Amino acid sequence: MSRHAKPVGLILPLLPKRVQPYAKAAVALLGALAGLAVMYGIDEPRIATAVQVLTALGVYVQPNGESE
Repeated sequence: MSRHAKPVGLILPLLPKRVQPYAKAAVALLGALAGLAVMYGIDEPRIATAVQVLTALGVYVQPNGESE
């Protein structure tokens, strides 16, 4: 069997080292803020639903960084 490469998240390299173990929480926070902005700013249910689905997928895909 071949070994798979460790998944690299999109936001993980952008975070400081001490916050990297909490990368999923950072993605969830960004998604929640985007959801609030859409809910109160645009007020379009389809876009709000899309933002929430994309947030859930982003949290699922994003790996946490290595703990120190």
